[in-house]
Amino acid sequence: MQKSFIKELEANVLTEDGNSKTFLVPSKRERLAVKIDKDVLKRLSDKRKLERMLKNLIKMNSKSTTEETININKRNFRIFI
Repeated sequence: MQKSFIKELEANVLTEDGNSKTFLVPSKRERLAVKIDKDVLKRLSDKRKLERMLKNLIKMNSKSTTEETININKRNFRIFI
């Protein structure tokens, strides 16, 4: 049975502090890390929104980029949705 995208994401927590969590996004093409503020994670309680946002990020990244960390906070949250 194949793991769902969100379960795989939640299993790949790189770091966690008082304000944010950093996840390693499951992607075969590149090593993409996403640092999301915890207050933004509360807004993304609907897992489908989070999954759609991350899959769009994977599609939009350049093929020449092999490793990147993206910060998502209150200010830039709407850009990614």
